[in-house]
Amino acid sequence: MTALLAIVQLLLAPVLLVAALGVRLAGSSKPLNVVDYERVEDRAALHRWAGNRLLLLPAVALTSGIVSLQAPGLSAVAFGLTVLAILVVGAWVALGAEKFQSAA
Repeated sequence: MTALLAIVQLLLAPVLLVAALGVRLAGSSKPLNVVDYERVEDRAALHRWAGNRLLLLPAVALTSGIVSLQAPGLSAVAFGLTVLAILVVGAWVALGAEKFQSAA
């Protein structure tokens, strides 16, 4: 079971990297569901800001996957920290995106 958690985390890292880079390089498209794009003044700046925060997630997943391989007893804790990081960064992006929206 511990090896499975390590493998899941290590496989999750490149997926999260692609998603983060996809947001960061999105330009003027609409990749974020939590944003009212009708009120966003500079979509490219929002996507750069959000993508930079989302880049934390593959780093956390890779680190926790390596920890899980090196210390199998910590794999459940490392996986839990990865899930917590995903939730925290998701909330950070959702709340922080408001500063890119106009008051209208």
